[in-house]
Amino acid sequence: MLSRWVRGVGWLAVAAGLGCEPGVGPFPEGQRIISLSPSISRVLLALGVGDEIVAVDRFSRDLPGLEAVPSLGGLYSPDLERTVELRPTLVLAVSSAQQAGFFDRLRARGVQVEEIEVYTLEEVLESFVRIGQHVGRRPEAEALVRRVRGELEQVAASVKGLPRRTVALILERDPLYVAGGGAFIHTLIETAGGENVFSDLAAPYPRVSLEVLAEREPEIILDTFLDPARGAEAEEGVRRYWRRFGWVQRAEPFPPSAAVLPAPDLSEGARLLRARIHPELESP
Repeated sequence: MLSRWVRGVGWLAVAAGLGCEPGVGPFPEGQRIISLSPSISRVLLALGVGDEIVAVDRFSRDLPGLEAVPSLGGLYSPDLERTVELRPTLVLAVSSAQQAGFFDRLRARGVQVEEIEVYTLEEVLESFVRIGQHVGRRPEAEALVRRVRGELEQVAASVKGLPRRTVALILERDPLYVAGGGAFIHTLIETAGGENVFSDLAAPYPRVSLEVLAEREPEIILDTFLDPARGAEAEEGVRRYWRRFGWVQRAEPFPPSAAVLPAPDLSEGARLLRARIHPELESP
């Protein structure tokens, strides 16, 4: 089973053609929005509707501006009665088999629920527009997408002409899950001047064996298996873990949120990747 970081991604594939999406709008004055995903919450904040959020999942409470917003519980255990009591005009949530019954019960009580799930970079960007459409901020969402694309283009330009170093991004160690060609982080790796050694695997987060990882001979292993609260100690623990294997050339820690949360700060994730893949660019 994947860690909570990867399970928390589980977003619904988004079709293009959002302009005439049925069931969207008109937008009520004083919307009462509930967000049950930190990724969705970040998008809502970027679109300027933070003051219309009346409740969130417990992980979203860590975001600046949402510390005082009521929490409805974990990603997969929100409080049904409390949700209904808040009289939301819109609930935005990660699409999840574990929550299907919860969503059905909300809809049965007349609550509008929109499930979001994406994997590729294009789906992530399209989801920003879809969320913007649902909250009456489509122009702002389209501007956000243009900004993110521009920032990613700048990162790509900064590594133009540099050697493309092979990378494996680890999401879970036991069992071993990696970023495949179907994940948005795969595109960010390439944007940052790397080459994903598992690009040929279509699944976003495929499970592989340690032997297969060794056969792919990545120049750099980026491992998200760390506790950010432990700081340098956790980072050194990542390097120490991979030094046990003689075939590992270089292993570096990588923030789990930057690897699997499809949020508006995608370009920051690309810059973090660039710093790991091409550290020579970060030298003064």
